[in-house]
Amino acid sequence: MEENKELYAAVDLGSNSFHMIVAEITDNQLHVIDRHKDMVRLANGLDKKGNLSARKIDEAIASLEKIGQRIQHIPKSHLRIIGTNTLRKAKNTSDFIPRAEEALGKPIDIVSGREEARILYLGVAHCLPSDRGQRLVIDIGGGSTELIIGEEFEPLLRESLHMGCVSYTKKFFSDGVISKENFNKAVLHARRQLMPIVSRYSKTGWQDVIGASGSMRATTEVIVKNDFSVYGIDESGLNKLIVQCLKLGLIENLNQLEGLSSRRQPVFIGGLAIIKALCDSLLLDQIESCTGALREGIVYDLSGRLHHNDIRQRTLDKLSNQFETNPLQSLRVKMSMDEMVNVSNLTLSNSQIDLLKWSAQLHELGLNISHSHFEKHAAYILSNADMPGFSNQEQLKLAVLIAVQRRKIHKDWIKKLSDYQFQKLLPLIVLLRLAVIINRPRINCLNEIEKIEFSDNSISLKFNSGWLENHPLTYADLKSEAKYLTTIDINYIIQ
Repeated sequence: MEENKELYAAVDLGSNSFHMIVAEITDNQLHVIDRHKDMVRLANGLDKKGNLSARKIDEAIASLEKIGQRIQHIPKSHLRIIGTNTLRKAKNTSDFIPRAEEALGKPIDIVSGREEARILYLGVAHCLPSDRGQRLVIDIGGGSTELIIGEEFEPLLRESLHMGCVSYTKKFFSDGVISKENFNKAVLHARRQLMPIVSRYSKTGWQDVIGASGSMRATTEVIVKNDFSVYGIDESGLNKLIVQCLKLGLIENLNQLEGLSSRRQPVFIGGLAIIKALCDSLLLDQIESCTGALREGIVYDLSGRLHHNDIRQRTLDKLSNQFETNPLQSLRVKMSMDEMVNVSNLTLSNSQIDLLKWSAQLHELGLNISHSHFEKHAAYILSNADMPGFSNQEQLKLAVLIAVQRRKIHKDWIKKLSDYQFQKLLPLIVLLRLAVIINRPRINCLNEIEKIEFSDNSISLKFNSGWLENHPLTYADLKSEAKYLTTIDINYIIQ
């Protein structure tokens, strides 16, 4: 019997390293068949104003060109590229993302810290026995640290804190000196970051502590290789390692530590300070290292999307239930948009089709808050909600689409989009607005649009003979629409 194999690729654009894996999933088991890693240290390229330097962008693009060659044959449905903390923080991502996407030949999703934590946990959970109860998973990246308590494959608590091995080394050890004073400052700063979550995490509890990052694995390796402890990261071994680092006194002298790679050496001390703070704040006796990471989580998440286990739909269903949206009206709007696409000259991508489906489900999300300007309430919720499964860009596009679904189109929302995003969203805006108008009576009706044509700055609607005359209120709304669409420079024609 032939095994059922599918090929996937995942790219993690981290603050310290860029990682790529190509993997097969065979009978729900992941097998990596190719991997690539570049220590780009993107976080080191951030200046005091939060901009990535031109030099660091060039270094990153050179790395991505190599990755792009390897993933060019992978279909978009089986590939995802995720940007994390530094790309969340950088103010000039508009200088980086277009070049990066050109080098990769694929789009980049920038995800929130909590979404990063969810995907990370998914990668780790598949590498661990499922019968060990609740576990605390910790990932120290270059610019952020994710902490997740979960059981089996479900995360229960997720947090992302602004502390990473690159940013802490740069902040507290910029001169290369490792002194007791600056090490203690780094630990104290990390403990202050941890303070707001300690009580909640301790109350939830865990049986095991899993370290999933390069910092955790490197620290374990060094502790064992130098005979500080046979267990890896525990209180005794960790304290002996700290004492040894203080004796060495300089980052350049850390090459004397057995087991520390030259690539990890420049940022090792920042990660060590964070581990010390974690152990002190959360009273951790021992941390077990694990090979699972964000990139494995990306692959498992992609597999779930393709096999009817898409967490994004669960997220939308939860929001719909929470805000008591009307499922019948959502279905009417969705069916109208589906019918309009069928009689149009549009060729929509899968991501555009998804946005239409999601907008239909959530377009009245704010109605139970206030009937007046409910679309603004809905857009605010979607802009700020924790939405597992969604990238920052997906949330933004969905929020804008719903914010401008009716009446006056507020340009403040449009300005949140890049030119490229707006061009992709423009036909969806028109379709949603038309579907909302046609379904204003809130009764089931046939879509009598015979044809829709989209050109550069023009949209032409042709209705079946006599339909507009028999629906005068809808006809009036459609004529008003012509005025509203001039706001986004669209010439709107009703035939």
